[in-house]
Amino acid sequence: MNKMQAPLPKALAELFRHWQPDGETGVPEVEAVFSAGHSNRNFLVRQGALRFVVRLPEGDGRRLGIDREVERQVLERAESIGLGAPVLFCDPRRGTLVTSWLESRPLRVEGVAADLMIDRLAAALRKLHAQKLDVPVLNIVDRIRSYARDVQSDDSRNWPRARRWLSGTRQVLEQYRFARWRDVLCHNDLVAQNILDVDGRIHFIDWEYAARGDPYFDLATLAEDNGFERLDRSRLLLAYGEFGDAASERLYRARVLYRLLSVLWYLMRLRGANNEWLPALARQEQALETLLRNGVED
Repeated sequence: MNKMQAPLPKALAELFRHWQPDGETGVPEVEAVFSAGHSNRNFLVRQGALRFVVRLPEGDGRRLGIDREVERQVLERAESIGLGAPVLFCDPRRGTLVTSWLESRPLRVEGVAADLMIDRLAAALRKLHAQKLDVPVLNIVDRIRSYARDVQSDDSRNWPRARRWLSGTRQVLEQYRFARWRDVLCHNDLVAQNILDVDGRIHFIDWEYAARGDPYFDLATLAEDNGFERLDRSRLLLAYGEFGDAASERLYRARVLYRLLSVLWYLMRLRGANNEWLPALARQEQALETLLRNGVED
């Protein structure tokens, strides 16, 4: 987070012209901007005694598959089961979402408490995946193809790079395409920075990609982004209620798709002379190459 002392950005000033938090009449002040967000600009705002997070789209949110109305519905359900922050305001047309600020600390899955934390994460996912909510279904392969089409049409320089990875993962893509999986309510972006410890309770943030989908994609994202080793992944599957070779195969395929989707996402951002995303892209490519080389036994 970076401290902000400047006047309100234009988009925030516009927000406060037509919305004010209940019971607060003070002047809103931007305390910080969260620079880690890739699909949103996130501002921590204080107004009177209230602190809240304003989320504004970074570029074309629809192009990245973001629907604020769906995000609102999912967040309200998540808040009702103790996994999300309360929604204070939502304007789908402008792509604006305001939620309460959660005082928290980053989640740590390491050391002697790692097994217990993995069990808690699995329990949180079971709770989320048990929810029934009428929101769109996301097939990760469809999202991968959508991202690939964007790279192909908008960036001829990087298309050969994307095509190489699509070719290298073709077998996994075909296996996943014809696999049967139950669709459940998923977060779909459970990277480490989106998992918080709030007074000893797990909360998830940044729900913009939430949809009904394959629960194994949530498990795979969690495992990959938190650097789970083989024993950690086995523990996660067992705590979630899945085990055996079939479960390990499904998790492996979902891990490959997570890394491939991430590679394509960064390639979409890598246009012209913008080299800002090169280090992150290189890390994703290295992780994907390792997965493909080592296979499910990794």
